[in-house]
Amino acid sequence: MKLAGSKIIAFFVLVLLAGTAVAAPGDPYTWRDSTWDYRSEDSVDIAAEVSVPKVAGVASLTLVAYGAAYWLVFHKGWWDDEESHFHFENDFDYALNLDKFGHFAAGVVLGESFYEGYRWAGASEFNAYLFAGLSAMMTHIAIDVKDGYSPEWGFSICDVLSGTLGGFLPMAERYVPLFKYIDLKWSYWINTKAYYRQSDTGIFTDDYVNQTFWVSFKPYRLMPSGASAYYPSWLAIAAGLSIDEKVFTKEPHPRRELYLALDYDFEAFRPQSRLARTLVKYLNYFKLPAPTIQVYPEFHWYLLYPIKF
Repeated sequence: MKLAGSKIIAFFVLVLLAGTAVAAPGDPYTWRDSTWDYRSEDSVDIAAEVSVPKVAGVASLTLVAYGAAYWLVFHKGWWDDEESHFHFENDFDYALNLDKFGHFAAGVVLGESFYEGYRWAGASEFNAYLFAGLSAMMTHIAIDVKDGYSPEWGFSICDVLSGTLGGFLPMAERYVPLFKYIDLKWSYWINTKAYYRQSDTGIFTDDYVNQTFWVSFKPYRLMPSGASAYYPSWLAIAAGLSIDEKVFTKEPHPRRELYLALDYDFEAFRPQSRLARTLVKYLNYFKLPAPTIQVYPEFHWYLLYPIKF
């Protein structure tokens, strides 16, 4: 009872703080409000003239990153083991398909990273987004071709498609108006060791029971100006999807979990420099701890989910 009372008090304190941090009438718009294409840079920031030394630098850094990924992730899997014949695999039953969201998130990381590299090397904004998405796609194809020779896995077309869509998400956020109103986010916290107890590799990217994937909605941007002036511009509402530990304990009837949560839109703090916008861009992919309600398959509420206490 004492812990529950503390949670309730803390929750109302957060609500009160949110209510005081409103955007006053006449406040300047955020860069996304004013131009909506918040990702674009002024022409003086980066000249659209390809630099061969910078392209070589991007290629070198990419090779180093791929090498690190091999030693930190892939060689812990099957890649150093005996191969089988190449085959396809439609793994629709694995992790209740939450792994498709994981491949999507990996594509986002690749897309954003390649975009920054290509843009720095002098590619135009559109070409940088386009080639970043294609690079993410080729990376996923290469990984799944290798998995196609795995004795346990296989080449998964759905995995490649998920990663490719993630790789093009940065481009969509730049050019598709829908993404003025939503963000796609990810959270991770080890609340159960179920995955690690049955895994020989222990790679956190496969620990789907402790991961949650979110769609975050920005009410401030949907409100008429009269109402938005009195709503905290940084306060968003998120819906999340996860799975329970039965997926890895092999208990019967594993289930998906649905969550509703408060969220933070860091774009609302009006950073203007390109460095600040880039930092916010990456930060807004992470769903930070906040008051959360689990609505399915059972009702629970957490003060700072994904931390469960």
